[in-house]
Amino acid sequence: MKSIRRRVHDLYADLRSAVGLYPQIESSPLSLDNVEGIPLVESGSAEISCELEARFHNRSRTFSICRWPSVNLYRIKHASIVGDQANIFLPNGKWLRVCPSHEELPIKKVRHPITIGADRLKTPIFHLSGKDHENHGHFLLQHMPRWLAAVDLMRRMNLDFKIFVAKGHSKWQSRYLLKCGVRASQIIECSDGTTHCDDLFYVPQLRRQDACISRPQEYVAMRERFHRPCPKTGPALFLSRKDAPNRLLLNESEAVAQFEKTFGNIRVIELSKTPLDQQVSLISEAPVVISPLGQALTVSLFAKDSVFINLDAGVGPNPWGDAFRDVANICGNQALSLHSQTACTKDGSFIFPPEDLNQMLIKVKRLIQA
Repeated sequence: MKSIRRRVHDLYADLRSAVGLYPQIESSPLSLDNVEGIPLVESGSAEISCELEARFHNRSRTFSICRWPSVNLYRIKHASIVGDQANIFLPNGKWLRVCPSHEELPIKKVRHPITIGADRLKTPIFHLSGKDHENHGHFLLQHMPRWLAAVDLMRRMNLDFKIFVAKGHSKWQSRYLLKCGVRASQIIECSDGTTHCDDLFYVPQLRRQDACISRPQEYVAMRERFHRPCPKTGPALFLSRKDAPNRLLLNESEAVAQFEKTFGNIRVIELSKTPLDQQVSLISEAPVVISPLGQALTVSLFAKDSVFINLDAGVGPNPWGDAFRDVANICGNQALSLHSQTACTKDGSFIFPPEDLNQMLIKVKRLIQA
């Protein structure tokens, strides 16, 4: 249920939109007196091996290319943060739009700050919310790299700062942050209304507008913090999506049967019912992990020297399927996508013909054992 504060902000945004009063945009803030841009990341590119997928499809090209832009750490004095997506408004009243995710956010949905009843934070704040913050996949692949890119610089500043996460999500987001060296006392939740911050630090997402993922080194840094080196003595894992609201594999039980037929000792798990430490242990020990396309595939961040198989609808490619494949490969695994050649429903659900899946899995097994 929405809070009264959220309802007031929604109503105010609707009223402003009705008369065409959309937020003014500030996309070049460095000329402003209260905004400092500290160079953090230089633009660059890297080749990511996709050898397993190339061998499966008999492709000559065995790599993908990850490109990322130059990124600043912005230090902003007297900013206002609005809503659970924590959109930033500058003292001049303009909405700071310097992140690629902002281009995907309809301006009529951006709530404007309301001064009356606003919270105020005097301690330095590192901003770690934003678009799609509620999704584990987006949080790990698009938001966590912002923190990891800035962590050394923030600590060198020797500030007693807090990390600002979305309201209602600190319980699960803190599990990842604690493994990355953050103290529990540093994590606070933002309001679903307006919060004035005296000293705000903000890093845009480290990706291009046309990309899903950030530069590789932040994913390697996460893998080093999450992964538990151990022999691959555990069962192969099937990550179920039966607990998901959409994009289901409608014949999941048939897919599981084909997976077991090919790889033998398997285990089916639902990540929503599996504690994080247990996830890390299971993934670290698993020789093969298979899952329908979705946020569950971010568990490749916990693994090294495993094989990850993404099951997807249609004929491919899919930008997010490629993203999960690339992250798994970046972290020292082998990964590929298998496509059902069948259409998906309106909610993204699909059927993977079991006979076709069987032949594909046999081929994958032969390739990884070669």
